[in-house]
Amino acid sequence: MIYLVIFIWLILYLFLRGARAWLIAYVVGAVGFTAIAVFYLRGTLIEARVEQLGALGAHYLSTAFGIPTRVFFDAPGTLLVLIVYQQSGWTAIEIDIECSGMLEFMVFSGLVLFYQGFPLLRRVLSLAIGIPIAYLINLCRIMIIVLMISYGGKDSIYLAHTVVARAFFFAMAMALYWQVFTRPTLKLINERLTEE
Repeated sequence: MIYLVIFIWLILYLFLRGARAWLIAYVVGAVGFTAIAVFYLRGTLIEARVEQLGALGAHYLSTAFGIPTRVFFDAPGTLLVLIVYQQSGWTAIEIDIECSGMLEFMVFSGLVLFYQGFPLLRRVLSLAIGIPIAYLINLCRIMIIVLMISYGGKDSIYLAHTVVARAFFFAMAMALYWQVFTRPTLKLINERLTEE
C-alpha cells in the first residue's frame, strides 16, 4: 500500500512540475517527502539515534548548568528518558519523535530539497548547515523545559513545554526559514526587478 502511495505522490509531483505549476508542485513534493520520510523512519535505528542525540545533548548541557540529570536507554515503555532532578524528586522527560527534532528535520529537508529556486548545490549546502542549526534550536527548546522544571518544579511542566519552549522553537524555526528561504528569494526577486 505504501509503495502505491509513493508512486502516486511521485507521479503527481512530476506531472505538476511538467505542467509548470511550481507552487503546487513544491507543496506536494515537500509535504509528500516529509510524510513518507517520517513514516519510514518511525521506529528505526535512525529515529532512536536522533532521540538519543537530543537527550544526550540536553544531559551534557544540563550538567554544565549544574542540573543533575540521567539518561536511561532501556526504560520500560519508552525509548529514551531524560530525568531532571528537583527538590520534590525526579521528573521523567521522554525524548520521543516529537521532541527529538526529527519531524522538524524532515520538514526542513522536504522544503529545501523541493525548492526549485536554488540550484542543487545550494540545496545540499542549506541542508548541511540548516539541519545542525535546527538540532541546536531543538536542543535549546529541551533545555528551556529542563531549566524551567528544575527551578520551577513539576507544576511548571505545562508552561515550560506547551507555552515557553514551543514559542521559542516556533520563533527560531521561523528565523531559520527566513534566512534559508525568504531572504534569498526576496533578494533574487529584487535583483530581477532592478534588471528590468
